[in-house]
Amino acid sequence: MEQGKISALQLALIMYPGILATGFISLPVITAIYAQNDLWLAVILSAVTGLLSIYLSIRLHELYPKQTVVEYSVRIVGSIPGKIIGVIYFLVFVHFVGVVSREYAEFVTGNFLIKTPNLLVLSSIVLLAAFAARGGAEMIARCAVIFTPIFIIPLFFLLLLIPELDPKNIFPVLSHGFVPVLKGSATPQAWLSEFFMMTFFLPILSNPDKGKKMALLTLICIIVSMTYVNLISLFVLGIDISDKVYPILIVFRYIRIGEIFENLEVLLLAMWIVGNFVKISLFFYSAALAFTFTFKLTDYRTVIFPIGILSVIFGFWDIPNFSGLAYFLRVLVPFYLITMFVFIPSILLIVATIRNKIAAGKGGSGP
Repeated sequence: MEQGKISALQLALIMYPGILATGFISLPVITAIYAQNDLWLAVILSAVTGLLSIYLSIRLHELYPKQTVVEYSVRIVGSIPGKIIGVIYFLVFVHFVGVVSREYAEFVTGNFLIKTPNLLVLSSIVLLAAFAARGGAEMIARCAVIFTPIFIIPLFFLLLLIPELDPKNIFPVLSHGFVPVLKGSATPQAWLSEFFMMTFFLPILSNPDKGKKMALLTLICIIVSMTYVNLISLFVLGIDISDKVYPILIVFRYIRIGEIFENLEVLLLAMWIVGNFVKISLFFYSAALAFTFTFKLTDYRTVIFPIGILSVIFGFWDIPNFSGLAYFLRVLVPFYLITMFVFIPSILLIVATIRNKIAAGKGGSGP
């Protein structure tokens, strides 16, 4: 079992790139397809789901302070249903390691390493994440402390585009009504629902009293960052942003400092590598814990490399090409993640609350 401890700040540094790593690349175009020039409003609206996910993870942690969602599911709904939930979470996490790794590989091979096979790039990041996950929460936290600044710093280079920005592209606001904004917010909501994955780290916080505060601060930072990136992309590319595959990549290619610094899209590549490393490690570690707690193993490290092999298979098995990946991210991910990180936890919290009240009425101690 996990014996390490991490601080609330380290958890925040894990969650920030853990949620945003793929968001900077994928979300602007997905959101713009529906919301068009109101894509920045869709991100702000999605904060509601982020708040709900944080509330669910914190509230369930308060009821079961030393357990993860896989463990307290058994106590809340019973042994067999609880283990089924544990298996579902395990499969979802493994599948998402494959999906995120495939997304990572498609971007790298499609724009930088043109002649490199997807399998090689995908397998490399999975192997690195496997070693990080095998090192435990402390290893992932230390990597996040080192890599998160590398993930953040390139964003400030976008300010060099200020002379090129056209703020008029933001108008007219809500010209197509509120419904397109609501549709456009579905995918950002799915990304922000990943805050529920804190459940695997809350039991090992060295300062649990600061967990909620740091989670809310991380949510604010993510919303501000995504709004900032969406607005910069909109101001540079205009309403045609929805026609681009990787809008933020094009935006980075606009950056020039005199005749000296060009081709600064390498900064975006650096963000992409370190951010996805943290994100994949997060899902990898969660998958290992989910399997270990569900089947009562003594050490999660024994399943790390089998999970890696399975995730590589998932990365190619149900995603035949880039179009299939784009469809999955745009259409299926909102239902997929919100079900796992909002709907199921909500049911668990409702059942746990009812059981606690019944037990209190009988003079018991609750589940």
